[in-house]
Amino acid sequence: MYGMFHSHNTLASLVAVVEDLDFVEKNQHLTYNDKVLYYLHLPHHTKLHISAGQLGFRKSQRSEYEAGFQVATKLFKTIEEQNLIGPNDKIELILKDFGKGRDAFQAALLGKEGQNIRPNIVRISDNTKLQFGGSRPKKLRRL
Repeated sequence: MYGMFHSHNTLASLVAVVEDLDFVEKNQHLTYNDKVLYYLHLPHHTKLHISAGQLGFRKSQRSEYEAGFQVATKLFKTIEEQNLIGPNDKIELILKDFGKGRDAFQAALLGKEGQNIRPNIVRISDNTKLQFGGSRPKKLRRL
């Protein structure tokens, strides 16, 4: 499960990692390193994607706390309704960036909205890119 919390929008998606169980037998000609790379970068198939814009938040409203909370709630409710996650499935939660929606997503996950998803989560990781050095950034957008 991916959560991206930009300063202008909140996006959440549920992806399935697909592993070909016969990969080694089908690809005997590959080197050991190529086989390791396959297992390090398994293909992902998107099952569900929700953004604040899809829920009716427009312009600067997409960056607010309420939009992030609504995105998380809708994601968890849709997962339950469509039975996208089984009782024994494992979920890795990957968070990116530091928008207001990040706190809202975590609040929804720890609240009653995420009580059915929480037992399946085995790892939470942060994929935020940290910038140091480099060229001068663009002028900061002011609302």
